[in-house]
Order: sequence, then C-alpha cells, then structure tokens
Amino acid sequence: MKKILRSILAIFLAVATIQQPVFAKLPDDDILDFYDQNGIYYYNPVGTLACGSGSTMLPGDTVAEKIWNYMIQKGYNDAQAAGVLGNAEIESGFEPTRRAENDYWGLFQLMHTPQRDAMWAQIEAEGYGEYLSTAYWPAGSVNSIPPDALDALVRIIMDYTFDPNDTRWQTELKNATSPEEAAEIFLVHYERAFGGNSAIQYYTPYAGQLYQATAQRRDAARKWYDELSGTGTAIGTGTTQDGSNVTIIGDSITVGSTNALKTTFGNLSDSDIDARVSRPWGEGLNIAKQMPLKSTVVFALGTNNDRLNSNDIDNAINTIGSDKLIVFVTNYNGSATDGYPESNNELMKQYAAQYSNVVIADWYEAVSADPGAYLVSDLVHPTGAGAELFAKTIYDTVNANAFNNGCSTVSGEFQKLVLSYAWPDYHPAGFTERRPEYVEAVNQSVAEGRYVGGFAGVDCGGFVTVLVQNSGLEPDYNKTAPGPGPTTSQEAWVKAHGWILLNSNESTSVDPSVLQAGDVAFSHGHTFIYVGDIPGFNSQIASASFGERAPMAGREAIDFGNGVTVRWYRNPQYTNGQGATAAVNSKISGD
Repeated sequence: MKKILRSILAIFLAVATIQQPVFAKLPDDDILDFYDQNGIYYYNPVGTLACGSGSTMLPGDTVAEKIWNYMIQKGYNDAQAAGVLGNAEIESGFEPTRRAENDYWGLFQLMHTPQRDAMWAQIEAEGYGEYLSTAYWPAGSVNSIPPDALDALVRIIMDYTFDPNDTRWQTELKNATSPEEAAEIFLVHYERAFGGNSAIQYYTPYAGQLYQATAQRRDAARKWYDELSGTGTAIGTGTTQDGSNVTIIGDSITVGSTNALKTTFGNLSDSDIDARVSRPWGEGLNIAKQMPLKSTVVFALGTNNDRLNSNDIDNAINTIGSDKLIVFVTNYNGSATDGYPESNNELMKQYAAQYSNVVIADWYEAVSADPGAYLVSDLVHPTGAGAELFAKTIYDTVNANAFNNGCSTVSGEFQKLVLSYAWPDYHPAGFTERRPEYVEAVNQSVAEGRYVGGFAGVDCGGFVTVLVQNSGLEPDYNKTAPGPGPTTSQEAWVKAHGWILLNSNESTSVDPSVLQAGDVAFSHGHTFIYVGDIPGFNSQIASASFGERAPMAGREAIDFGNGVTVRWYRNPQYTNGQGATAAVNSKISGD
C-alpha cells in the first residue's frame, strides 16, 4: 500500500496544474485518466489511515485504563476485566516492558516461550522493537515510552494474551461472577500458577492453597472494580462515541452547550473543547492550528459569518488535516435574511459530498422542527433543551460516521465507489439499469481484460470484483489463479491469498459485530460485500444479481442465505495493525 501511495504522491507532484490539496479531494478528470491509463486504481482521499501501527486504538490515559478498555471491547464484563487488571498490577505494576528475574517479561511476566517470541516479532514488525531493549526493562521505564508506542505495546501484548485460538480459559473467565473469582481464574489458567506440586484451587466455593500473591490479586481486582465499574460504556467502546477522541471548536452555541456535550459524550475533557462567544470562522482556524487535535474534529462555527466562501471551507479542511474526521455543524439564525445561513449550510454540504472525511451535523435541520422549544428569544442561542439537542446532533453524527474516524479500515475511496457504482436503495429482480459511473468502470475493466461477470457487470461476482479492485481494497482480487472467474473461483482465490475467514469455521454463522467495511461474503453461488454505515446508502450490504439486479443496496442475510451458511472473508491487510493471528475480535472463535 505504501508503495502505491508513494506512486500517487509522485504523480501529484509531477502535475503542476493541481490546485487541490493532496489526498483530500478527488483529482481532476485528466489525473483520473492518467491513473486509468497507467493501471493505478488506488486513491486514498483521507491520507494515511490512522489505524494500525502508531495509532491510539485503546482509549484511556493510563495502562490500567487501556487494559480495561481492551477487555470491555472483547465482551468481558466489569468483574472479569477487573480480575485481569488485578493480575497485571501484581505481575508488572502495569509496565509493558518490565523484565523480572529469570527472564520473565511484560504485563503478565511471560516466560521465554514461542508465544513470547511471536509477540516480540510482532512488536518488531510494527516498528516498536527499540522498546524491547534492556534500557526499558527496569521498573519505571514506562514513564519514558511515548503514548503511541505505549498504546501499541499494550495492544500487542493483550492480543497475544487473548489469543482467539486459546479459548478454553477465556470461556471460563467469561463465567466469572466477581472480580476475585476472575483474578484467580486468570492466575490459574493463564499464569498457570502452582502451589507445591499441584495447581492452586479457586477460592469460594472451593478451598485451596494460596500462592503467588493470590490474596493481593484478589484485593487489587476488587480495587479496580470499585474504581472503574460502570465506566465500560463510556471509556471502553474503542470508538469516538465517548468523546475521548473528539476535539470541538465552536462559538457561543457551543459555549451554551458545553455541559450538555460533556454529559452526552461521557469522556469529553475540558481541554478538548475551545469555544468563545462571537467567534468568527477565521479565528477558529487559528485555534485549530495551535490546538492538539484528536482524530475527530467538530468545527461548530459560521454563525458569525453571514457569507462563507470556498476559501473558508478549503482552509478549514487543510488546517485540520485529511487524516481527521471533520464534522461541520450547520448554522441556524431565525432572524436572518437574504439567504443566510442557508448559503453557509449549502456550501458545507457541498464539501461533505466531495470529501470522504467531511460530514455534516445538521443543527439547522434539528432546530427547524421546533425553534421555539430549542432557542431563546433571539432565535440563535439554545435553551436547555436546545443545548441537549445540539449535543445529541453532534454525538449522533460522530457515531454514525465512526467508520471514517481516523480508524477506517479501508480507503475513503471505497465508500465513494460504493455510492457511485451502486444504487442506494434496494430494487426487486428485474432492475438492471446500471449507474453511469459503474458503466464506465465496467467498460474500463473489459478494455483491460479484467473480469466483470455476465450481463455487462449485472452480476454479483462481477460487481464485487470491480469494486474490490478499483477501490484499492485488493487491486489483484480475482485477477490471478485460481481466478479470474465467478463466485466459486473468487472464494478459492481469497483462500489461496490468505484472506481471513471470519466465521469460526465454514459451517457456522458469523458474529455480525466483527464485520467491517470491505469484508466479502460467499454463499450458495452468490457473493456480496459488507459496506458498513455509509450516509445516503440504505443498507450495510452492497450486491448485484446475475442478470436480475444491477449493483444496489442489498438485502442479503449476514448469517444464512438460502439455508446455507454465509462465509465471510477479510483481506488481512485491513486488520487494524493487529496481525493475522489476532486480526479480529475474539468472538470469531466463539468465545
């Protein structure tokens, strides 16, 4: 992928006429033609994706909070998460690179085993090998590890600890009903502690020999349970819905809604909200240049500018950056005339339609339902109910677009091509009209000898092939042996090229919660693709049917099709940097 991105960057630098920011907006037609003529099909309008190596995948300021968040994301409850924290505290003091005597290393003081070798290899592969050196073995070294590296080390260690192929003890951990019980289950079955010549027994209702600071682990687990219990929804989601990855820059509307924003998001800090009465758009740009920005930036300005122009919007997008999800909040002024604020709102929406990392929180639309209930007498500033609505509008927008929030697993071009190739609504069989953009894509594929299926691309396998290739999800998909060909050949192709089966096996249904945009399904001679939540597209599935339905929003069942299990596969390149052995949630293996 990096080589492809460098190639595209070189092309941009070589074309002196380009006026648009690199990786921010679709190139002009002459550049797209150049791509086509030179076989370049991957273009990422949101820049280098933040997920993976170097990204903050686990919310939380401390290692303890990151472990807690990881556990909640894996589906463990508060008591079970606390049991693991109790062990980590006693084993390492929450220092991921600490080494004790006898060569024990890491959060859980793992011995020198093949598992630890694999873990260290993954740390090296992601670019954090320097933190394996002896300089980071002593207690206190955690304080000298940068936040991004610390996050990556915790994530990798936790991924190998909760290996999805090692399910027995994890299943037992999920049956624990108290932090004390969870602490001992982890100690006995993962740490494999021994007392004398035999493994220790659980505490109540069993009587057993205490060993390896068992009592301290129980006490520590209870302490963490008392401290963090009930915060799992807020800090453990791994998305921006808790506010931990959100920055808000605003004017008096935001000033009046600050408390509601903090309450609604749950984990939005004061330092991540910068709002001032009468603030104009340009001042907000200066704030964005100086302020540390999280992966989602809410730009709630424009009320004090009666005529925004294209330069204003361009400057905001360039200042915030193409690696951020940018949320523009529309304006409302009940006493304004001459097309304001509608002109501001229309301009914002035009840019949102062009940029994959720009979305709209439609305050104007929300308030218009009942201005008298949500605004004070000036018809601009929110009442108490209005502040709650303002916060909810932003919250809902951030979460609806989480796939684009600096952690998108596929390029922004994927979503754009879904919208341009496939009709946004479902149509019954007999609807074979293709969207113009898809007609062009099919014609280009045919000219280059690539597979499009039957009926000029009105074909399930043809559509998936064209979309997967052209979006850059996998440019070589279904090109080489055992393809190119229809669905049977395509499933054989993904198997041969290391794609990950997301079902626990081929005869069991998938857990829908593990699916992400770009995952491909096969069932009973049919294939379709998961696209996630795309604004304006009325399904999480995109599909076509041989000679019956052009590409469109699909209604296929995620788990069974025609009574046959749907088998889901993922390109291992899009596993959030976790590596193939821990690429997806542990639910895949039936934990």
